[in-house]
Amino acid sequence: MVLPLRPVSLLLAGCLTAAALPLAARAAAPQAPAAAKTPAVVAVDPAYMDLSTDPCGDYYRFANGGYDSTPIPGAYAGYGVNQEIDERGYALLKTLLDAAALAKASPGSATQRIGDFYASGMDLARLEQAGLEPISELLSAIATLKDGSQLHAVVAKLHAAGVHAGWSVYVATDDKDSTSVIVNLSQGGLGLPERDYYVRSDAASAKLRDQYAKHVAAMLQLAGEPTATALQQGQRVLALETKLALASKTLTQLRDPQANYHKMDRSQLAALSPQLALPTWLQLVGVPQTQQAVVVGQPDYLKALGKLASSEPVAHWQTYLRWQVLRAYAPYLSAALDQENFAFYGKVLAGKTEQLPRWKRVLRALDGGIGFDLGRLYVEQAFSAAAKAKVNEMIDFHKEALRQAIARAGWMGEATKVQARRKVDTMVAMVGYPDVWRDYSALTIRRDSYAGNVLASNRFDFARDLAKLGKPVDRKEWHMTPQTNNAYYDPTMNQIVLPAGILQPPFFDLAADDASNYGALASTIGHEILHALDDQGSQYDADGNLKNWWTPQDRQAYDAKTAKVVAQYQSYEGVPGLKLNGKQTLGENLADIGGVKIAWEAWKLAAKSRSADATQTLGGRPLTADQRFFVAFAQSWRTNERQESLRLKVQSDVHSPVRWRVHGPAAALVIYSEAFGCKAGQAMFAEPTRRFDLW
Repeated sequence: MVLPLRPVSLLLAGCLTAAALPLAARAAAPQAPAAAKTPAVVAVDPAYMDLSTDPCGDYYRFANGGYDSTPIPGAYAGYGVNQEIDERGYALLKTLLDAAALAKASPGSATQRIGDFYASGMDLARLEQAGLEPISELLSAIATLKDGSQLHAVVAKLHAAGVHAGWSVYVATDDKDSTSVIVNLSQGGLGLPERDYYVRSDAASAKLRDQYAKHVAAMLQLAGEPTATALQQGQRVLALETKLALASKTLTQLRDPQANYHKMDRSQLAALSPQLALPTWLQLVGVPQTQQAVVVGQPDYLKALGKLASSEPVAHWQTYLRWQVLRAYAPYLSAALDQENFAFYGKVLAGKTEQLPRWKRVLRALDGGIGFDLGRLYVEQAFSAAAKAKVNEMIDFHKEALRQAIARAGWMGEATKVQARRKVDTMVAMVGYPDVWRDYSALTIRRDSYAGNVLASNRFDFARDLAKLGKPVDRKEWHMTPQTNNAYYDPTMNQIVLPAGILQPPFFDLAADDASNYGALASTIGHEILHALDDQGSQYDADGNLKNWWTPQDRQAYDAKTAKVVAQYQSYEGVPGLKLNGKQTLGENLADIGGVKIAWEAWKLAAKSRSADATQTLGGRPLTADQRFFVAFAQSWRTNERQESLRLKVQSDVHSPVRWRVHGPAAALVIYSEAFGCKAGQAMFAEPTRRFDLW
């Protein structure tokens, strides 16, 4: 899909997971262990705990050790609390899909779009019969490429179709002018997760690159190339993408918003990379001539790409572009292409052994294409007005807790505090679902072509984004569907967005006590609010502009304190022999630690207006309300994950693996040490050298 604004890793800096997924259905899930079958879904479940473990020695095992033996179903890279929430949600969504597919709905209605999109994806016989026909228009455009000077024209067709070949394009609020919308160009076009996969010299990385080249060859062979030719072409793609990777910035470098912002007018854009004819490309993709400025994230990348457009043989570019189209559309085409795509991206990269059931995969595609149609039906049954009111109340307490934390921050001067408080005061929270639903009436969805529906929805989204240019910024727009089990913070809007899909038990339950709800949602409400003041979010002012509002002394003090967090996480080993990158994950780690701290204080503020949460005996062990807060937080991350998936995350994700998202905050917060009586020298004791004292 064409992303609505900027890439998720950049725009949605507060996403809880690397990839936002729609909900899934429990009824169709693989067999779960006895511990996962408790009648009530609660934030603190003793069946998941290992009460023989000292919480000061291994916090994650104490809270989740009883879950460690849970098998990971073959279709998952990891399985845990998020997947359990997903499974329950999908049960509801599937009933909506099945009903829509059977309904004789009027053309152009939401029910017709949902039913026909779903039915098209489930019609396997028609998929096989269609072959590559749904993407033939894109493949034909590539075949017309005569030399590198025409590359921009072909790439324009692919970009409009949701294929991020060569470079990425997105329409977004201007980072330095939050009242306007602008076109952004950035590095992209790689088939491996990120640039370092192409340059690492260890044996495992070399093997993976060989597997990747063979996968590209297999896909091209399925698309009609002879075996020997396809094998050569797989190597060509790897070689060309390696050159693109060498010109790309690292994940850590991409986390500096100032260094990745370069506003240019059309003449400057033309001079930047003459071979790419970028002003003509703008015209071809549909950017109005009145839009004179664009933002280029990585100018050196486009310069290098322009040189490659001239130096690389046209046949190499044609192969690369065909591969990028196949990679983007394989899940929606024949079984052979779909399975080969999964063989590399699912099995090799993530360690999965089987695909999700077909209907779940189709639902994910539908969610990406017309998800707000489905979301409107979902929230009617899954999220009440009372739940929304309670979450908004919790958010208010979190904001007050952060105001108080800013007030007592001895390292921050008053001038900076004024701006920080203003940022908290003006922060907007959007909860559950949008006030105005997305209008898909101009999008035609048909029952006879699954890939055709994906292509149509990609083009619809691309055109929809371009239509924002020259208009006021829509500050109520959502970039996740309501059924999504995730959340985000948007720095250009100074806005947190919490879909109904994540506000489900055990993360949130109207019937639960506050210790459970505030603890379990520390990884959501607290986390997203704290992104406003993480190392990236803190560079945006209260109005959403990338603008320094810190005194030099206060910024220096901030950087010194966050350097302790970098050092803390770099000491953690994500998988044997591979430590975390503390700079790459800094923003998420700051939101994790600070989120727990502020959620704790928000809970204490809430307790002043109601009865205090009492001690409860769970599994034969008394747990104070303070302790249950922390167990609820830890159990909100309970997950078992494959080694392949963990390695992938450590090397390509800005989030730490889940065990360190639990251990990290505990080891840095005095409130955890006090709750469990941890002493100096114990793993979870907040030693002065790593003690979190930012907020």
